[in-house]
Amino acid sequence: MSIVMISESLLQRATATDGRILRDRVLSGFGVRLNARKRTFLIATSVSGEQFRMMLGHWPLMTVDEARSHAMDVLRQCRNGERPSRKVKTKLPTLRKALVDYCKAKGIKASSQRRYDSIFRTHFADWLDRSVKDLGSEEFAEHCHAFVTSKGAALVEVGRGIVSALIKYVNAVHGHDLVTPFTKLAAVGLMPEKSKPRARVLQIADLPAWKLAVDQLGQRQQDYLCLTLYTGLRRNESRELQRQQIDVTGGVLSVPDTKNGKAHSLPITPMMREILERRCLGLEPDDQLFKGVSAEHIHSMAMRLGSPRFMLHDLRKLVATVGEKLGLSSAVLRRILNHTAPKSDVLHRHYIGLSEVDVAEALIQIQKALTEMMLTAHQGI
Repeated sequence: MSIVMISESLLQRATATDGRILRDRVLSGFGVRLNARKRTFLIATSVSGEQFRMMLGHWPLMTVDEARSHAMDVLRQCRNGERPSRKVKTKLPTLRKALVDYCKAKGIKASSQRRYDSIFRTHFADWLDRSVKDLGSEEFAEHCHAFVTSKGAALVEVGRGIVSALIKYVNAVHGHDLVTPFTKLAAVGLMPEKSKPRARVLQIADLPAWKLAVDQLGQRQQDYLCLTLYTGLRRNESRELQRQQIDVTGGVLSVPDTKNGKAHSLPITPMMREILERRCLGLEPDDQLFKGVSAEHIHSMAMRLGSPRFMLHDLRKLVATVGEKLGLSSAVLRRILNHTAPKSDVLHRHYIGLSEVDVAEALIQIQKALTEMMLTAHQGI
């Protein structure tokens, strides 16, 4: 058995799968077994002269710090001549701590973490510093019932999702069998109907007036809205573009951090190139192309100048709509919009792979169609 300092980084790097045991250099008796499918924390010591073995849990559901803390409690009993129970009693975290641990374990993006934190502080504040065990109480069930009957369907869906995911995480890590109150509410028909997707506000027929209003904005705001329309990027994906994401020579725009977690790239078409070359001029690699543009308020600015009512997401929907009208395949549109195919669609999910080169012509077709719609509008005014 090797004697090492057991740590998160060590287990992340470990490649052994032969069942070997690594013993901790600092805490005698604490170790981890490396199998093909599991990393198991364990105690290997003696109690009153007799060998004693105990499994503590599996990494990464149990962190090294949690395992070491549990091991110290067990070993303390062993040193006192007490034979510990095989079932280790774990100290349950508060809801606040469990949320932090869940986000860390799942690799949740910072923007999503802020949203989850806001939901809990706003709608479940009284439970944040209580034990997660209380999530299975009747009191919490009543609170969830009041939540679903007083809030909008979209908010209820998000709240239900994060609370249910958190309870599943607590059950897996701490060995509990808590049942989410939302499951019980749904079983008796007390959950509201699922929220419907927001209808597109900006229509193709509105593009003339939209373009006229956009042309009255500052150049940077114009470029931001037109690039968002031409690419179908989500509003923050285009708003936070940096110079280093634009390979003008290679003709590729890259977005490493996206909503679905998959890095995205698009070909730089002639219409995009004009905008990108203008915006990249004189910038350092870390500089943002649209620094100072507010994705929250730019649509209001355009509407004050005469634009029809619209949301930035409407521009993304227009790319999909025009692409469909042009007869482009769903695989091509998914690739342009960075949409993930349904789990049941094995062909598109696991077999078909399109590069930015493969969708270049399709994207140019969409952009030309959108431009013609806006030019036609100008000519008719």
